Parts: sequence; structure tokens; C-alpha cells
Amino acid sequence: MNKILLTLAVLWTLSLPSLSYVKANQNFQQLSQQGQIRGNVQNAKKPVVGATITLLELQLVTTSDSDGQFTFEKLPPGTYTLKISYTGMQSAEVKAEVGQRTTVELKENSIAIADVQVVGQVSNVKGATSTFISRQAIEHLQATNLGEVLQLLPGQLISNPSFSEVNAPSIRQLSDSQTKNTASLGTSIIINGAQLSNNANMQASNTASAGVLSSFSTSAGMGTDLRQISADNIESVEVIRGIPSVAYGDLTSGVIDVKTKASVEPMQTKFRLNPKLKQVWAGKGFDMGAHKGALFVDADYTYAANEQIQTSESYQRFNTSLQYTNTFGNRNQLYTNSTLAVGGYYDDSKTDPDLAVNQTINQAENYDLRFSTNGRWNVNRRFARNIQYVFAAQLGFQNGMQQRLNTGDVSAVSNALTDITQEVGYLPSNYLQRIRIEGRPLSLQAKLSDNFYFSTGSVQHGILAGVQYAFDKNYGAGKYFDQTLPPKATDGLGFRGRSFDDIPGLHQLSGFIEDQISARIADRELSIVAGLRYDHIQPFQDDNKFAISPRINASYTVWDNLKVRAGYGLSAKLPTLIYLYPENAYADIFSLNYYKENPNESLALMTTRVFNTVNKKLEIATSKKAEIGLDYKWNNNKRLSLTYYQDNTANAYDMTQYYNFTTVPRYTVLSQEANEKPVLSNVVKDSLFVVDYNTPTNNVHVRNKGFEFELDLGRFASIRTAFTLTGAYSYTKREGNLPYVYGHQVANQPFDKLGVFNARGQEHELFISTLRGIHHIPEIRLIISLTAQTIWIDKNRYFNYTSRPYAIINITKNGNREVIPLSEAEIAAIPETSGLYISVADTYHREESWKPLWLFNMKVTKEFGKNYGFSFYVNNITNNRPLQASTRSPTEYEKRNIPIFFGSELTFKF
Repeated sequence: MNKILLTLAVLWTLSLPSLSYVKANQNFQQLSQQGQIRGNVQNAKKPVVGATITLLELQLVTTSDSDGQFTFEKLPPGTYTLKISYTGMQSAEVKAEVGQRTTVELKENSIAIADVQVVGQVSNVKGATSTFISRQAIEHLQATNLGEVLQLLPGQLISNPSFSEVNAPSIRQLSDSQTKNTASLGTSIIINGAQLSNNANMQASNTASAGVLSSFSTSAGMGTDLRQISADNIESVEVIRGIPSVAYGDLTSGVIDVKTKASVEPMQTKFRLNPKLKQVWAGKGFDMGAHKGALFVDADYTYAANEQIQTSESYQRFNTSLQYTNTFGNRNQLYTNSTLAVGGYYDDSKTDPDLAVNQTINQAENYDLRFSTNGRWNVNRRFARNIQYVFAAQLGFQNGMQQRLNTGDVSAVSNALTDITQEVGYLPSNYLQRIRIEGRPLSLQAKLSDNFYFSTGSVQHGILAGVQYAFDKNYGAGKYFDQTLPPKATDGLGFRGRSFDDIPGLHQLSGFIEDQISARIADRELSIVAGLRYDHIQPFQDDNKFAISPRINASYTVWDNLKVRAGYGLSAKLPTLIYLYPENAYADIFSLNYYKENPNESLALMTTRVFNTVNKKLEIATSKKAEIGLDYKWNNNKRLSLTYYQDNTANAYDMTQYYNFTTVPRYTVLSQEANEKPVLSNVVKDSLFVVDYNTPTNNVHVRNKGFEFELDLGRFASIRTAFTLTGAYSYTKREGNLPYVYGHQVANQPFDKLGVFNARGQEHELFISTLRGIHHIPEIRLIISLTAQTIWIDKNRYFNYTSRPYAIINITKNGNREVIPLSEAEIAAIPETSGLYISVADTYHREESWKPLWLFNMKVTKEFGKNYGFSFYVNNITNNRPLQASTRSPTEYEKRNIPIFFGSELTFKF
């Protein structure tokens, strides 16, 4: 109850963040001292209707009217920065003084203009290190999904298009099999203001034995699968790698903020082809009439097979969306944007028909329906200048199936749901098993925020305060199978059906407040963005948890062309349903396995022990980020940005192996009559068994640090070529928070102890630079870009892989898990034949260090007038794939670099 009251108190406090301070402050600017900034937005001397104008210092936003006019009213005296953006045009930033009128000329972001941008641009969203990627950059990249767009970030490896597995985002983190989930789950994907949710994804075959995995493709326990998001209808992407505003929540890694196309545009069709993919996309923006807004409609179909000569593994995607935008009321009081999107994704993996012995089929058929509406109401009151809202709903239809042919020994399976010893029937020696998992995840979210401002002397304060609610629940039928042909147990753990509809929903209640401070010190600009976020899950239940996340970014202009910046903050990723409510572990152990060819003479007695795998001590995963950097500009079009960062997530989620002890009765046969069940002895012995299963924990500790650089040398008009050099040194260390516990049965030895080993881990270093030369001839609408990516350092090493434990746990009937430390002499005395000894290969004690590697790519975009276009690309154009010996295993060789790859695209506009 106390936590509930604390939640309500905090949210109330955040909703009215600074009233007492504001009223008490005697330096408030009176209305008589306030003024206006007026202006108009145009393109080629024609008004631009619906352009977004942001007054950065005070966090105010408005929209240009039917004449291209805009107004900010009741502003404290001073000079402000206006950022103007519009679909299909290059954004602009201008300085404007209160009382002045300004005219902004936007340029079309077209291949026909000299300074078109086809690479990622340095951006600092509220002081956070970020990269802005425009539509033209995405089109020149010829990206097929959102995941490929991220290759334009500094330090990202270039790869060939692939739809063969889940595309998991990773920002500032070198991922291995264990940290992949951490990076992906901690990345927030936002489309048109609405955060995509994967919190109710439960598509795992058995959390007790396999964690969040299934044989079919699934992103359970991870973030959004980026394969599902087509890149062709994207207008822009903002990737926040640094410390984000407190308005962003439920994350630990970063933010990918996507805006899709929304303006009036001619019909456009694209046909894309490469050795792995066929794709067609079409979209058009309709003018709905005077003051009736615009409607953009698009559709995409993609078929991908990793090997065209073997179509037993394929991926299909269908997306369609409608996006409506309009501005209502006098003086553009209400701007609204609404999106309806439908998608279907079919991931099929089965045995090659020529090798169909095991009849293995793994399929994932998923559909989703998304609706979101976001808007801005310009109330223009003292404590409510802009009211912004987001309402969104996301419904998924997830259908997974895994099939294989069971062969081998005759066995039996229990279907008991409680602790019991019972007779079970034997299964055929060969039979086809199928597991189906049906999920119906529903996500609802609502967000309401308020912008207002005030001044204290010459210092300006732009206040953002808001509340947010999210609800995630899975209404699916869950996991089921034919009870007469159930799946065989895995490592002694049996499969059971489970209805997802019985699992509680996940409630998240959040509040945030932020102050954007603008001041001048020594006649130089100082900007500070400081905020606090409060997140609470299951606020009205016993298992509620909360997190508080302070964040701050600051920058100071040392001189006109040099700015230094720094930031620090905490972020929290709330646990998903699969971590909060994992399924029980069912240990199925034979008490008697007496099989005869005559079924009347056979008898199988199986004992089931049920273990609750829920971890009530599971914490909210929290990351601590810090960064420092500088931005230097010269000669108007040249820029250098340097950033050093550290990121520490000490309690990331994991499915960790856990040992438990149980007793099982063991029966023996006393006698056997023909065609009759055996007679059992009255002597029943209890045997002690060790059961291991997975349970959710905060067992993963990930440390990231690195150094990023972005050098833009601008365009050299004499050779019509622009040059950029980006890159990063990245270091990731992953280790467990819990000791590694292990033990195994050895013939003729008592199995009465478990070994306790140091937590294991891995370190990875990577230093990458990417040089791009963009040759652009606007008169003939041609862009040729050449990319040289160099991997200077690529190292990884394991640590704490020891063969002998430092402590033991005695296996006892009372389940006492006391850890008993061992002396050095006792450790050394453990023989290699012991069940406590782990054979660790020498390779785990050697560092893997690869030689430098070069990759050269080329991309070409050519437009024929305004109606036709052709693009193609070649990756690894020199086919440089050196065969290099491993330093970890010198007798093993690896062919490095991606294979040579090419693709083409035709575009038609009507």
C-alpha cells in the first residue's frame, strides 16, 4: 500500500512540477514584457503548408498555416533558435529575435540539388548524441528494412541484406549470443510517436528448459524484430545513442525514432532485386482538399530466401499503412497525425525435401495491427503552451509451430500438473511431434505531456512534464500439442500446455519532468537539459516494482565554432511478461520403467515434481550512461564531432540455470505373469535427484565503453565530391553476476555434490573506420558513393573459465544450498575424473585477434528526369575474402569479410 501511495504522490508531483517555484520567483517576465516571433516558410517562393517549427530553447512547437505563416506568442525577450522541418525537404535552423519577422527558405531534399544529404548527419536531440538519417540517405542506401538503416551509424559494421534470422538492434554494444537479447530488449523503437512493444511476446517453447528460445524464429525476450519494418515509407530516422530525454522510457540502450511519409506526394513504385530478395513497394500521398489534410497510403511485399537454390528456408513480409495528417482550428491550434498499419510476416524453415528424414519444420506466422494517433494542441496558456498526446494500440497474431520426427528408444511422457507418481503409457518408438504456440499480444499506451516556460533573469526555462500509461497482455491460446503424441522431455523436463490468457497483464505507470535551461555565460551559450523519470510496474499488485531515472545533458559554446558537451543518466527497462511469469518446470522421472513387447505386460510409473520458476526478487534492469564530447565547425560546411562514452548495465535479464533437489520413489518388479501387469515389491526406496531448470534472473552484467568520431569535410565543388569519415572504438565486457554451478553423474561415483565456479564472461574489442566519398552531379541527377570500411582491431577473449570449483554445495534431502568454500589444497585434489571437474579447452584461455581487414562498396543512384530512377550497389566490390588463421585455434582458418553481393532497384513516379 505504501508503494501505491508513493506512486500516486510522485505522479501528482510530476504533473504540477514547478508551480510553487514559478510563483515564488520574482524574476518572472510579465506579459507586458513578452513578444512574438513571426515568420513564413517557403520553397521556391511558394508557401509550405504544414511545416513543423520548433523553438528549441523553450521546447515549443507550431505548424505553418495555409499561407506558410507561423507565430510564437508571449515569448520572453531574447534570441532563439528555430528548427524547421517538412516531409521531403532538408531541415533548416535559423536564429530569430523576439519582435522580428523571419523568412525561411526550405530546399527540397532531392538528388537535383548540390547539397543533398545521403549519409547520417550529426544531431544532438536535447543534448544527447544522436544521428539523423533522411529519406534521401535511406533511398541511396537501398535499405530493405529498418535494421539496414543503422549501418549509417558510426562504428556499425556493413553487412549484406539477410532475412534468415531475427534482426535485433544493437546500439553501442558488441553483441554475443548472451548480450544480444540485452541490447535488443533495451532499444526503444518509436514510430510516429508511438513506442512499439514486445513486452507480451511469449513465443518460447519451454522457458524452463530452453529459456526464451524456440526452434522457429522468435523475438521473445528481445526487442522488436527490425525485419518487420520496411524502410521505403520512412521519411526520417533519429537514432539517439547518448542520454535521451526523460520523455523516453522503458529502455537501457538507445532510441530509434522513426517518422514515416505523411505529405502529399505523387505515386511512387519501387522494384528491388538481389540474389536473396525480391521486393515491390508502392506509395502515394493524397491531398484530401482544402483544410482536410493529407493521406499517405503505401504497401510493401518482400520475399527473401537465404539461398535461392534452396527455398526450404524463406521469409515473406507484407506491410501496408495509411497515415493521415491535418491541422484544425484557427491559428493552427490542433495538429494531429494518425497511422493505421497492418503487417504479415511468414518465416519458414524446414528440412530440404531431398533430406527429409527427420521431417523437421519450423514456422512462424505473425500478423500485427497497429493504430496510433499523436498530436499537439497549442493552448498558449502560461502553464500550458503546448499539450501533446499519444494514444496507441498494437495487436499481434503470433503462430509458431515446430515439428520433428521422434526416433529411437521407446519412452513415456507424463501430463501431470502437480506432484504425483502415476502410471503412464508408452509412446511409439517413431512418431511425429508438433508443438504449436499461439500468442495474441495486445499493447495499449497513452501519453500526455505539457510544455511551458518561464525566465529567471536572463535564464530561460523550457519545462516538459508528462504522464504515461502502458498495458501489455497476451490473450493467446498459448502452447498446445496432441496429448496422445506429446513432445519428449528435454533433459528430464517435460512439456505442458499453457494458456497465455491466464497470465496477468503488465501495467506500467510513469511520470516525467524536464527543464531545458538556456543561458549565456561570458557571452557564450550554455544549455542544460535536466530531468527525472519515474516508472512503476504492476503498481496495484504485490509484485510491483519501480525505478527512478535522473538524466542530464549540458553543452557550452567555448567559442563560435567549438562546443563541448557532457551527459549522465539512468535508464530502466521493465521486465517483460516472459521474465515476470515464466512457466513451471516439470521434472518427469521414471519410478519404474518396465517395458515389454506385449503392452499388457508393460508398466511405466512416472513421478512428476513441479517447481515454480518465478523469481520474486527480479529487479528492473537499469543502465548508467555517461559521455563527454566536442563539436567543431569550420569553413561553414566542415565539422568534427568526438564522443567518449561509458554504459553500465549491471542487472540485465537472463534465463539462468538453477539447481534443485527432490526425492523420487523407486519401485522394483517382484514377479510377472504372462499377459499381465507385473507385481511390484513392497519395498520402495526414495532416491535423491538433482533437477536443473531455467529461472529469470538479473544475471548479466554488461559494460560498454568507447570513442566515436564523425568528420564531415563537406563538398569540394571542383571535383563535385563530398567526403565523410566516421568510426568508433568499442569495448564490451559481459559477465555473470551469479556463480556458475555445475555437477554431473560419473559411473561408480556418488553424485552428492555440485561445484561452484567463478562467474564466466567475455570481452570484445572492435575499432572500425568508414570513409565515404560521395560524387554528385545534380545537373544529371547522379550520385555515386564509394565506401571503404576498415576493421583495425577485432579481439575477443574469455575469462574465468576454470576446470575446478572454488566451493561446493552438498546435495541433501532437505535442500540446503549452503556454499562451502574449498581450500587451495582441496581444489587441487579434485581429479579430472570427478563429476565436479569441467574439461575446459586451451582455446578458452587464448585471445582471438584478427588482422586488419578492408571492405570496399559502391552505390549508384541515377534519376532520369523526375519520373524514373535506377539504383544499384555492390558490396565487397574487390571480392576481398582473405583466409586467415585463428589465433585462438591456429589449425583453424576462417574466410573473412562478407561475400561479394549486388542488388538493383527501379523507381517510377507518376
